[in-house]
Amino acid sequence: MPGDAPLPAGSADDAAPKAVAEPVDDPAVPHDESGLLRDIARQGRRLLDAPAAFVAVVSEDGPTITVRAVDGPDEGGPPALPGHHPSGAALLDGSPLWCGDAEAGPPLDGGPVSGPDDDGPLHAVVAVRLGHLRGYAPRRTVAALYLADRRPRTVTAAERVQLTSFARLAGAAMEKTQLLDVAIARLYGLEQQSARTAADLDRLRTLRSAHYGFIDLAVARGDARAFVVEADRRLGASVRLCTDDGLVVAASRPAAGVAGPEAGAPDGRRLVVPVLAGDRRMGDLLLEMDSPLADPDGQLLLLIAQAAAVILRQLDDSRESQARRALLNELITTPQPPGTLVERARRLGVRLDRPYVVVVLRPDGVSPHWASMWSAAFAARGDGLSALHDDDIVLLLPGEADPAEIARTAAEESGALFGRPVTAAASDSGSGPERVAVRYRQALRCLDVMIMMELAGRGVSVRELGFLPMLLAGREGIDQFIDATLQPVLDYDRHRDGDLARTLDAYFEAGRSPTNAAELLHMHPNTVTRRLDRVKRLLGPTWQLPSRALEIQLALHLHRLLTEL
Repeated sequence: MPGDAPLPAGSADDAAPKAVAEPVDDPAVPHDESGLLRDIARQGRRLLDAPAAFVAVVSEDGPTITVRAVDGPDEGGPPALPGHHPSGAALLDGSPLWCGDAEAGPPLDGGPVSGPDDDGPLHAVVAVRLGHLRGYAPRRTVAALYLADRRPRTVTAAERVQLTSFARLAGAAMEKTQLLDVAIARLYGLEQQSARTAADLDRLRTLRSAHYGFIDLAVARGDARAFVVEADRRLGASVRLCTDDGLVVAASRPAAGVAGPEAGAPDGRRLVVPVLAGDRRMGDLLLEMDSPLADPDGQLLLLIAQAAAVILRQLDDSRESQARRALLNELITTPQPPGTLVERARRLGVRLDRPYVVVVLRPDGVSPHWASMWSAAFAARGDGLSALHDDDIVLLLPGEADPAEIARTAAEESGALFGRPVTAAASDSGSGPERVAVRYRQALRCLDVMIMMELAGRGVSVRELGFLPMLLAGREGIDQFIDATLQPVLDYDRHRDGDLARTLDAYFEAGRSPTNAAELLHMHPNTVTRRLDRVKRLLGPTWQLPSRALEIQLALHLHRLLTEL
């Protein structure tokens, strides 16, 4: 009966239970689960000298019994147990044994137990749960050993003890085997993962080496032809490198010079890979191949496209730098720039209708290459222009910054980089494309004056040197000085038939006295005062400050000389 109820007494030899022929945990016992279950069934059958034995899994669903291993003369199949056999419930509840005897007890719940060949019902069935029998909560699924006999029989107390010990050892062996199977499976999984990781590392090393090689070709050598030839060798496909406007920069094979497919429309043999620098599309890599690329080659292709962006960026920067240098050279040498120059400046992002300053630097003893590189980088900060002209560095810098501060900054930074003093001169701030040449000559004259006055290695503006650069520039400079100083007054006299310039001349000659000036001009002092008020409105309130007054007197004197001569 189920549970720990006493079993019927056995024969006289109960006190001498049979020895187990082979211990379950013997090293010779198979370590795979199916072999172990067969060995447990075999040794359990020998233990009780039963005709048949089988190991089954008992589940609480029903409970149902699923046979996993069989041992006995009828190994064609296990005995057929009814679906609601009492042994299942007993084993799930933790009861160690169940013994059925058709002659000693009532009929089994669910009907008699029949053998595999229907040779008659089984009169005795012994079921024992494998593993620890007590101390654990009920389990949803357990393994059990079944011993069956068609002869009526009982299980002695000694056989019960021996069978219980055997079940514990067998359960421990099963757990060990299961743990070993899990460990082997995990070890196998780790070996597989390690192999995949090693393969991935090898692939990454290969990709890294190839990427470094392409970056070196792009950066160190900048050789587009060598770049696409190496890409052809690595990918086994014809490679062309094109700009964003369709210009073929380099092709790995002569046959690749034909027109390529449209971007984004590969046809199996042709593939278009965009070359990107950030969000900007610099161009495309066009491939013609005999077969689709493998996955590692596909990853390499993306790295090649990344390196190709360096070549196209260098080419783009070179073309733009040449265009910017050419534009500035034409602006400073063309008195009235045509509309084409203005449009070219607009395309390069330079607004000549806004304020700008022209700076001229004289880096004596510095190679043109270094001078060009520094000037391009300095001008790029503010979207300006740079050029080398007659061994001087010329900068056109948009903005409303103080020209003197710009000149000093340019002189200090270039001098620190070149390791020698650099002289810089900045023009007045101006606007309009037609004034670039004028501002250039203004800064150039200021630079010559600085050299003559032994001010080399500094940075100043035309305004700081006053009228000296203009006076030393000859008749053109004198005319510019007069216009810059007296233009409003001269325009007033010219258009209104006035006499402000002569009144100013008399005012300074009379020691800045309106009364004495009136006597020299033979007019009423109030008339002189009204004219001087008009001059103040035209030249500004600071016109009588000492430095400004000196410039006005000099400009008046030069204007009178040029007019008389």
